[in-house]
Amino acid sequence: MRIAESPFAPEWIQNANVKNEDVTMQSGIFVWHRGEWYDGEWRGGEWLDNRIDRVLLMASQIGIVFQPDGTATAYRTTKANGHGRHDSSFIQTEGEYFEANALPAGRGTCVRGIHCTSQARAHTYFGIDITAQLWEVKFRREDLLDCDGEKARIRGGTFRKIETPFFLKTTGEKKDDKHPTNNA
Repeated sequence: MRIAESPFAPEWIQNANVKNEDVTMQSGIFVWHRGEWYDGEWRGGEWLDNRIDRVLLMASQIGIVFQPDGTATAYRTTKANGHGRHDSSFIQTEGEYFEANALPAGRGTCVRGIHCTSQARAHTYFGIDITAQLWEVKFRREDLLDCDGEKARIRGGTFRKIETPFFLKTTGEKKDDKHPTNNA
């Protein structure tokens, strides 16, 4: 479909100078299949265009889209006990949390900080762990520090524990003997 045909296209995409584009919307994410994009260039994985906010572009590619009220929702996982999967000294709690000494915006995502992504990627970023605790985080635009199209680094937000295991088979379901990896 053309960008102009989508009722869900953010304003910056609607205003993009494109030709012969073919995009689809998959799980709330715009997927670019083909076409030409003018007024900028990709260099070293970064879009150079004064009209486009690179961080918002990368965030939208992983489903982090800011609503009219200025908030977005993303996800992260911790170990089952709430300890960080990368930094086990960190303990995630419910409610508001902000990093006191977060590195400033533009320092990248591969630095110390609170990392979040799409719900699907949150489950697989550090390898699949069905015991991991899933968290939803709501945050404001000014708290998005960087994004690389795979994960975002934020200053903080409001965290909510999502009860798991919501994706495991419930009791009483038949065991799959032909495909044992499908059994929880």
